[in-house]
Amino acid sequence: MSPRILSFSDDSAAPEMITEISTTILAGGVVLYPSDTVYGILCRADDPDAIDRVHLMKGIGEPRPFILLVNGLPMAETLADCRDPEVREIIRLRWPGKLTLVLPALSGCPPQVTGSDGTVALRHPADSLSEKLLEECRIPLVSTSANLSGRGTCLDFQQLPHRMIESVDLAVNGGILPLSSPSTILKLLRGRT
Repeated sequence: MSPRILSFSDDSAAPEMITEISTTILAGGVVLYPSDTVYGILCRADDPDAIDRVHLMKGIGEPRPFILLVNGLPMAETLADCRDPEVREIIRLRWPGKLTLVLPALSGCPPQVTGSDGTVALRHPADSLSEKLLEECRIPLVSTSANLSGRGTCLDFQQLPHRMIESVDLAVNGGILPLSSPSTILKLLRGRT
């Protein structure tokens, strides 16, 4: 069965569209969407079944953690140790934006999104769609590129692998995305070996 496909532009993010996308995610669905960098996949960070689906969609044999989207420091503090003053200053200066922070995970961080080294990767995106979805969902979201493992990312909805589109519950067509730099990843583990 083909997923429902919504058309999106920054001007068309009507509340009804945000609600439909958020409802799909909150119900355990997987959504393909235009992120601030490339086409991506979203699901709940606390839903192992949805995360397993994403691993299968991408052709990832051995499960691995994905980046989590958060809507700021308060949500990040529910997942990671953000007490270090340097971490807090980096967050203040660089979030929202294209910066992923790898931080020590807290004990309450879902195990399926925690790295084998006890870390979690967090990002607060600056694009309006991600911001609205995080505001509506009120939970961290798994985010990964909509491509098969080891293959290139995609900026054009029409060029996405058919398998990827057919595997999601809802797809958001944002047309051709502007060229963008990827997220910078910064691992901050002061005092850990």
